[in-house]
Amino acid sequence: MKIIFVSSEIVPFASTGGLGDVCASLPKGLVEQGEDVIRFLPLYQSIDRVKFGIEQTEHEFHIPLGNSWYHGTLWKNEWQGVTTYFIHSNAFFERPGIYGTPTHGYGDNFERFVFFQKAVVKVIDDLQLKPDVVHCNDWQAGLMPMFLYHGIDGNFRNGSEKTLMTIHNLAHQGWASAEKFYMTQLPESCYTMHTLEFYGEINTLKGGLVGATAINAVSPTYAEEVKTAQFGCKLNGVLYHRREVLHGILNGIDYERWNPETDSHIAANYSAKDLSGKETCKTELQKACGLPVDPKIPMLGIITRLVPQKGIDLLFDSIKPMVESGVQIVILGTGDGRYENACWQWAQRWPDQVCSWIEFSNTKAHQIEAGVDLFLMPSEFEPCGQNQLYSMRYGTIPLVRAVGGLEDSVIDYKLKGGTGFKFKDYTPEAFFQCLERALKVYHDSKRWKTLMRRAMKQDFSVKHMANDYIALYKKIIEG
Repeated sequence: MKIIFVSSEIVPFASTGGLGDVCASLPKGLVEQGEDVIRFLPLYQSIDRVKFGIEQTEHEFHIPLGNSWYHGTLWKNEWQGVTTYFIHSNAFFERPGIYGTPTHGYGDNFERFVFFQKAVVKVIDDLQLKPDVVHCNDWQAGLMPMFLYHGIDGNFRNGSEKTLMTIHNLAHQGWASAEKFYMTQLPESCYTMHTLEFYGEINTLKGGLVGATAINAVSPTYAEEVKTAQFGCKLNGVLYHRREVLHGILNGIDYERWNPETDSHIAANYSAKDLSGKETCKTELQKACGLPVDPKIPMLGIITRLVPQKGIDLLFDSIKPMVESGVQIVILGTGDGRYENACWQWAQRWPDQVCSWIEFSNTKAHQIEAGVDLFLMPSEFEPCGQNQLYSMRYGTIPLVRAVGGLEDSVIDYKLKGGTGFKFKDYTPEAFFQCLERALKVYHDSKRWKTLMRRAMKQDFSVKHMANDYIALYKKIIEG
C-alpha cells in the first residue's frame, strides 16, 4: 500500500507533543512492515535544513486562497527510511514557532493550514503519487478529505483516495470565522450544519470527521469517550453519528529512542535484570535538581504541558500534603503562566523537596524518566499519553487517572499483572489517596522491585501499532 501522512508536526523536525512523536514513529514502523509511506509537513522557519539534510526540489506551485494566489516550493528529506516532503511558503511559514509565539497563536493559522493542505493535494497530483490512503492528523489536516474530493481551486477533482482522520486531541478543532470560508474554494454545500458549519463558524476538524472515509482515535477508550458529552468537546454528536467507522488504536513508542539499556542521555544504563544503574540515575537526578541525595526518599516526576488538561489543578490542591508525606518532586514543562508561576513558587517554598524546570528539554525528560520512582499523570482527559509508556520501560511506575489511553495502558496494582496505580474521580482526594497507596508499596522494597520488573517487560512497541493501522488501512481500502 502507498500511504500519505499529512501532519503539522513530526519529530525530530517540529513537534510540541504526542502528535509529532506518533507521526515519526508510526511511518517508520509501517516502512519496516514493507509499506510505502510519504509524509508531508510545513517547512517552518525553526526547522534546521542543514542539520537534517532537507533539500529544495525543482518543484514550485501557486495555491489559491480566495481571490489571492500564494507561491510555494517543495523540499525533500529521507529520514529513517521515510520520505518527507516539506511545503514552504514565505508568507505563511517564515516566522517563529509552529502555531504562534509563546504567548499567543497566529491569527491566520486557518489560512496557513488551508494553504498547506491545498499544496499537499497539488503535489499529489503534480507528482502523480496515487496513494491508496491519505492519513490526516488533527485539525491542521481536517480539510484534506474535502480538498481531495472537491479540488483546491473550484474545479471538481473527484479524488478516489481513501482517507483516515486521526484524532490526537479533540479539544483542538481549528475554528475560524464564517467569513473565511471563501478562501477554501469549496462548494457552498460544504458549509452547512452537516459539514463545516458549527455554531455559525467554521470547524476545521469537523470537516475531517464528516468527510473522511474512516476515523480513529489514539486509544480504544478515547474512541468511546469522544462519543459522550463529557469528553466530546461538542463534537460528540458528530462522532456518535459516524460511530460505525470510528476506531481506536493505542499509540506505540519507539524503543530505539526510549530504552534504558542504550539511552545516551542518562547517567547509567540498566535493565530489568540489573536495576543498579537506575539507582545511579536517581542519585544524579537528585544532584542535578539540588535535592538531598537519599535513595530511600520516594522521588516523583512530572513532564507535561502546564495546562488544565494535564491535571495541574489537582497538584494545586495536593502539593502541600504531598510535600508533607516526605517525597521529592521534579517538574519539567512549560505552559500557562499561572501554572509556571505556581511551580516556581513551590520550588522556592520547599527547595529541599521540589525542583521545577520551566523549560522543554529532551535530555532532562530522559533523565527524569530514568531517575524518578513514580511518574504522575493526573490528567483531566488524555487521548493516549506516552509518558506512562516511557515510564514503564524505564522501571518508573506510572500513577494515572483512569481515562483515555491511560486506562488502556496501565493495569492497577491491585489487579493481576498490575503495572501502576490508577484513580477514577477527578478530585484531589482521589489523587492523593492513590499516591498514598503507591507509597505504601514503594516502602516495601521487594514488592516494588517486582512491580518495576513487570512494568519494564510490557510491550507497547511501534510494531504493534503499525500492524493495527495496516489492518485498518486494508479495511478502508476494501470498503
